[in-house]
Amino acid sequence: MLAPTAAQAYGANDFSNTGTVSSSSASGFAVSLKGPGNAPVTLTVTSETASDSEIQIAGTKTLTKTTDAAGNVTFQVTVGAAGTFTVVATDPSGAVLSSQTVQAGTAAAAGQLSSTGSNVLPIALGAGALVLVGAGGVVLARRRGAFQAA
Repeated sequence: MLAPTAAQAYGANDFSNTGTVSSSSASGFAVSLKGPGNAPVTLTVTSETASDSEIQIAGTKTLTKTTDAAGNVTFQVTVGAAGTFTVVATDPSGAVLSSQTVQAGTAAAAGQLSSTGSNVLPIALGAGALVLVGAGGVVLARRRGAFQAA
């Protein structure tokens, strides 16, 4: 005779936060967790500096996903404003599996490139000044040589 089997419960101790809250872009970040296979996980993102409408995980502020057979789950979070965000992963009973704080900012507007590199004007002016000083030294040395030869 077969006995019925009950679903095994899991909790925070069964999940190991893989530490991967990565800034995949300036407009968001990814949150990855590892735990039991095929277990539901809810991710909620909040912020005191950004409005709720600026936070989206697949179009919402809270999203529940099921881990894959190996126990991995990744959430891609998009933010529309710079700020500090609190990321909390919970199990179906509401027990906290992981809680982290993330700094994220906004991406450049469409069609704009981010500002990189350096300001070359001071370097170019310094190089130009050195060329003038060197040229002046050459002219002075030639005149002195011509004066001494005469």
